Amino acid sequence: MLGRLLDARYKIIQALGSGGFGQTYIAEDTRRPGNPRCVLKHLSFSSQDEAILRQVRRMFYAEADTLEKLGRHDQIPQLLAYFEEQNEFYLVQEFIQGHPLSDEISGGNRLSEAMVIELVEDVTRVLDFVHQQGVIHRDLKPENLMRRDRDQKLVLIDFGAVKTIVETSIAETAPQPEMSLPVYTSGYAASEQCLGKPRFNSDLYSLGMIAIQALTGVRPAQLTHDPRTYNLVWRDRVNVSDDFAAVLEKM
Repeated sequence: MLGRLLDARYKIIQALGSGGFGQTYIAEDTRRPGNPRCVLKHLSFSSQDEAILRQVRRMFYAEADTLEKLGRHDQIPQLLAYFEEQNEFYLVQEFIQGHPLSDEISGGNRLSEAMVIELVEDVTRVLDFVHQQGVIHRDLKPENLMRRDRDQKLVLIDFGAVKTIVETSIAETAPQPEMSLPVYTSGYAASEQCLGKPRFNSDLYSLGMIAIQALTGVRPAQLTHDPRTYNLVWRDRVNVSDDFAAVLEKM
């Protein structure tokens, strides 16, 4: 794939990652001065069945429409283009120069309470906008929050798992099988999300877990639960105000 020119415009220069929905690359836009970088997502599906391709195409254009709306927020990457080539689907998004939040809180690193409060307030405002569009992110984790170099703001990325309320309703009422899979990262996902029934508050649960990791320096999967209440046990690992702890417990 490296070096390939797509849509007679986007030259693939680096692989970023892969997942159940396809691959992500850094590409150069050869039709703009200076060949600026962008993020290109290749959505791959193994089936060539025409009925499935029609459904994939419908989902693809619906997702592109959603990403277009979400990109109006300053802390969400803009959708630059979307296209189809030989029954393969591609999204092109703004490249965010920066580093993931995971770089700041990995290896036992901790942030101060003031910094984590700022983090929660900042991301909550972005999520408020996302939820107003009828969208649930469904994969909120430190790797999907980019600290942008130019202003140090957190940018919410990777909406490959977006699911609108309308799509959810269609999936639940349609007589035919829908192409829908539970999407989440273990430790950050609420129980209803693991069961494939995410709600808006599922994103808030994930943000709460990110905040607790940022305070304690411990990944959620490494924390224990009270065997009687099944509440997460984390207060003994950090000094934090009762008020902020109550907010995180509620999340």
